Amino acid sequence: MPKEIEPIEADFDDVAKAMLRSDGPKAKTPDASHRGILPIGGLQLEVYVLEDGRRVFAKRGMARALGLKSEGGNAFLKTLSGKKVGSEISDELRKNLEDPIVFNIAGADPGHGYEAEVLVEVCKAVVRAAAAGKLLKSQNGMAAQAQAIVNALAKVGIVALIDEATGYQTERGPDALRLLVQAYIEKEQREWEKEFPDDFYLTLNKVYGSDPFIARASGALVINKPQHFGNFTNKYVYGPLEDGEVLKELQRLNPKVAATGSRKEKLHQFLTKGYGLEKLREQRQEVLTMLKLSDDIDDFKRLYEKRFGPMDAQWTFFAEFHKGR
Repeated sequence: MPKEIEPIEADFDDVAKAMLRSDGPKAKTPDASHRGILPIGGLQLEVYVLEDGRRVFAKRGMARALGLKSEGGNAFLKTLSGKKVGSEISDELRKNLEDPIVFNIAGADPGHGYEAEVLVEVCKAVVRAAAAGKLLKSQNGMAAQAQAIVNALAKVGIVALIDEATGYQTERGPDALRLLVQAYIEKEQREWEKEFPDDFYLTLNKVYGSDPFIARASGALVINKPQHFGNFTNKYVYGPLEDGEVLKELQRLNPKVAATGSRKEKLHQFLTKGYGLEKLREQRQEVLTMLKLSDDIDDFKRLYEKRFGPMDAQWTFFAEFHKGR
């Protein structure tokens, strides 16, 4: 005898809804409220702050950060899933890597990326794998790149650097600038390496209308680098780094020698390789480009103010700083 079906005490709409599969409300894809470019480890990486406060690296940028030949996300995951580096990847980190964040970018296709700390953990895993001798010879470049990034972040969190790159730092706490300046500074000076090419000084001589070369007592010709070139470099190259705060810290670490009036080391020897030097080089290149476009120093100043705004604030800073020296 067929089993009797009990009547359903519900209207048709309720029954229909119950029959449909439901996985619950779909989570909203977050928007990127801030975006920027972060120079780190010799690279320019896309970074974002999402509307929920998460700081994110673009997925392709993660591959580029490690110097992978293919910048695609698949190559990135394949490398980190291999036996070499993969042995240093924790289960939690692996789970994060396999589940990238999808977010909206104004005027562009949705982005795919990872929270900032994921890059830090990946770099540390690569460094550990290299130290344990697990990497292939072809992966040495990746290890060096990972180490450069770890070094750059040794004194300040990646979050602080992303906030600065995206302009989000205005919404951070009052110690933000102090933390950011720390990212520029090495505890001990590095060995000297040439940071200002001959072209920089030759172009400066052109703009100032001075002779590009001078003869030494031996008769050898060398590039002319008068003292006011140092003042120019401090003002227009070092000065804009965090509104003069980086220059003040560099000059504190590397004071003038009373006997000569000069500094024992070059200021750039106290800048971090992964971050400070990259910011210096970026500013130096901007200044050099404007110098090449200028007929004289007044022409340069007009271009500079058009690019960076009025110099009054900087001049005030330099006047006050040197008055107290």
